[in-house]
Amino acid sequence: MCKLLVYKDENKTKKQKRYLKTENMKTTVKQLAAGTFIALLLLVGNGYAKGTEAKASSHESIETTLQIEKWMINEVLWNTNAISIAKFIQETESSLELENWMTNSENWNLNTSFAEVSEESMELENWMTSEETWNVNDMNNETELTVENWMINNNVWNN
Repeated sequence: MCKLLVYKDENKTKKQKRYLKTENMKTTVKQLAAGTFIALLLLVGNGYAKGTEAKASSHESIETTLQIEKWMINEVLWNTNAISIAKFIQETESSLELENWMTNSENWNLNTSFAEVSEESMELENWMTSEETWNVNDMNNETELTVENWMINNNVWNN
């Protein structure tokens, strides 16, 4: 009965240690995140903003303020709808006609520069229907691959 009590106490302390370990890890991660956030705030908030604007060099002229002129708000200049409707002119196109180059067969027959080649008809050969050629299930017939001198020769590959 004493052994059982000791065993229960050992399990209890192991569980407590695991719990404390995970809590410590969580606390460490939280502290690290908070420290990083504070450091970032200090870096961003500590910027010196004066003097960062671009200064005009001495040879650049300084612009004056913009003024509205009469032509800018004149309705006659900007409202051209009534005027442009009256200016429409019906334009007629010339009729389409066939020209000699359009119907000339020499211009459109491009096959005259190519020689016509006839291919032989396809035939079944013995290897195409052979069981040995297409029997991929039997892989025991393959020979073992070996490393040859030319495969590892530096002069062959470093030219």
